[in-house]
Amino acid sequence: MHSDTPAAVGRCVRRAHLDEPLSVGVLITLVRGSGAGGHVKCWERFAEAAIALPPGTLDLTIYTLGADVSDESWSSSVRFCALPPRLSTARFSLLAQDAGHTDLAPYHARLARRLGDHTVLHTTDSFSFARTALRVARGNGQALVASIHTDLPAFTRVYSREIIGQVVGTGRLGRLVLDAWNVPDRLGRRAERRVGRLLRSHDRVLVSKDADRTFAEPLVGADRVSWLRRGIDLDRFHPRHRDRARLAADLGIPDDRPLLLFVGRADDSKRVMTVGHAARHLLDEGMDLHVLVVGEGKRRVDLSALLGAHATVPGALPQERLPMLYASADLFVFPSESEVSPNVVLEARASGLPVLLSVRDGGARFVARSGEDGILMDDPAPDAWAKALRPMLANPEARTQMGCRARAVVEATAPTWRTVLEQDLFPAWQAAAAAVSRR
Repeated sequence: MHSDTPAAVGRCVRRAHLDEPLSVGVLITLVRGSGAGGHVKCWERFAEAAIALPPGTLDLTIYTLGADVSDESWSSSVRFCALPPRLSTARFSLLAQDAGHTDLAPYHARLARRLGDHTVLHTTDSFSFARTALRVARGNGQALVASIHTDLPAFTRVYSREIIGQVVGTGRLGRLVLDAWNVPDRLGRRAERRVGRLLRSHDRVLVSKDADRTFAEPLVGADRVSWLRRGIDLDRFHPRHRDRARLAADLGIPDDRPLLLFVGRADDSKRVMTVGHAARHLLDEGMDLHVLVVGEGKRRVDLSALLGAHATVPGALPQERLPMLYASADLFVFPSESEVSPNVVLEARASGLPVLLSVRDGGARFVARSGEDGILMDDPAPDAWAKALRPMLANPEARTQMGCRARAVVEATAPTWRTVLEQDLFPAWQAAAAAVSRR
């Protein structure tokens, strides 16, 4: 840790000249740690890829929230800097949810003092760090790039419904506020307008699904919107890591029955109870199966109550354990409809795991042909998901073939993290910097 003095700040930023690496500051208004979600983990993978770039290409600083001011150098040109929030959502008990705490402050002065030496500021959300970056860039004439990593309107609808339900209950007043007045949907539209206002000020916008492209192009122009893919490490996530004996020893999961796997927040934003209710349908029919849900969330208790000994809900597990978990499962079931580009779906498919997804989710684009290398569900009802799972659970050979096809599609189409950095991110940063230079 260090104090916020000019000397200390100098360790975290570099002034960019024409003969120096492109200096980029990435802003993530979330806490980085073992329990962080795909948004943060995505940028950790990009940081790893940046280390391998030729010297003098890129100087990358990624800013996140943390309990204390700290910096962590991954190389001479790649580092993470953590800053405490000014107005954390952790202060408000009603705002407690499972997506991680953020900072609601309109401006973060300590962060602002660190941003002036970057050529490009890259925002990844619409909270305190992004709003601060916008003010700094306007004042200094820096380039601004944004990437959309979460469906903020969708999350706003889900979590506002939870919060309002806690305040007004589920009686007549609750039904009036939640249903008749449709307050969660109004708040979702408000969040969408907020994101739109922020994006209008950016030189480039990176998107990962068609709906976000459709949203961003009228705001900044089609020529300033480009694609941001997700990478995958095909050696790390591989079918060869399957080890049901180890899974039984580590988590007590029986190795004599099909295993359904869910990885992500165990809450309503991911629709995790669809997994639970679908499994309950099948168990009541006499099918033998087990459910493993990896991730923190308020629904863990409900899943345990619903499925009893047929469910294992350990909470968040270290990232290094995930390859074995994916490869050792038999089906990956992910009913979320709020993902932009979920890493977990690519990881499951690379591990040779058949996936069952909502057709309305961002992860659906990873499936080439539904029914062959994955299954896309149009009906959100748990009994429909149970119906789709039934033949797969009864036919191990069909699961194996679908998993092999999924792996083959990933091998043929999914880039590495370095490829995404070099082909998607770096050109957008260069284009934004060039546009600002011309201005």
